[in-house]
Amino acid sequence: MADILVVDDVAENLHMLQLILRQQGHTVLAAINAEIALSIIQRKPPELVITDIKMPGTSGIELCKLLKAEKHTSHIPVIFVSAHSDTDWIVEALHAGGNDYITKPFIPAEILARVDTQIKLLDAQKSAVKQQLSQVMNEMVIGVAHEINTPLGTAITAVSHCGDTVNKLVAALEAGRADTAMFTDKLRECDTSLALSQRNLNRVAKFVSMVKQIARVECPVSPTRVSLLEFAEKVQCAWSDKPVELHLVVPKDLVAVFDGGLLASVLDTLIANSLAHGRQQGTLQVTITLDIEEGKLSVRYQDNGLGLDGISEEDMLKPFVTTKRGNTGHVGLSASVAANLIVNALEGNYCVQNNEDGLLWQITLPVEPV
Repeated sequence: MADILVVDDVAENLHMLQLILRQQGHTVLAAINAEIALSIIQRKPPELVITDIKMPGTSGIELCKLLKAEKHTSHIPVIFVSAHSDTDWIVEALHAGGNDYITKPFIPAEILARVDTQIKLLDAQKSAVKQQLSQVMNEMVIGVAHEINTPLGTAITAVSHCGDTVNKLVAALEAGRADTAMFTDKLRECDTSLALSQRNLNRVAKFVSMVKQIARVECPVSPTRVSLLEFAEKVQCAWSDKPVELHLVVPKDLVAVFDGGLLASVLDTLIANSLAHGRQQGTLQVTITLDIEEGKLSVRYQDNGLGLDGISEEDMLKPFVTTKRGNTGHVGLSASVAANLIVNALEGNYCVQNNEDGLLWQITLPVEPV
């Protein structure tokens, strides 16, 4: 059974559709015009909308276009109600994004059949999404196991070797066979083993931190009033002791409402990625430009590195795809984490370009009015 919103300016039509649908067990809400319908949808989006094509004020076609234009309502199927003679209107309605139509006078069996078809399509889509999510999770688990097991195994082996070396040194001391040269050699072996263990454990720590960043996508967003100048200063301060020159271009006195913590995470991830991948001779240089354009926050990130360095933009955004392997500590999640934070957590969009100056990210985020 589904939650269905019926929209019609004729009370008799509303009553009839409600009666037919409720007898089938559906939960039905009613609206006498598009404005009321939009208010209901904003509070709680239904699973299906049935709307008359012709209505005073905002028509059913215009209502459909509004729903399809918004990310959180574009998935809702729309069934139009029309007269037999409204052929041209029906064609326009389907072009506007409508999924089906029913004609007046109402035939209950036809209405229920068309509604049932849309519900089955919705169920199929949900099933497909679940299967896709399951596949992604399986791939993620395999990737996590591989990326953690390899450095952990190396670290354990290095620590074990260090323990064996210490035991041999103790045995030599107890037997009176230890001298300065042996002490020096064994301690150097221990130092090498511990350094190898530390490098690999640091790699594991970085990976765990990156996985935590992925989890932040599902956390509630906390928008606050943010001064872009103060935000830029905090980002610059966070990287002041690292081998990167940050140039932040921010107009004075600009304030916006958004989740500054999440955006800072995005920028931190991009900077770390540039250090791992794009750095050439000398110090990495990154220019970040912040501005408000047409009511949206515009973020331009440009580094002077090697760009994509042999991989495509599509591959760069895939988890576990990286040009850096071995002991670099880079596991190929940075770009995909940044992209997910931008799109899913901050509800923005981005474009990545590989140009002669390095890698360019152009990010646009919705912001609330101050």
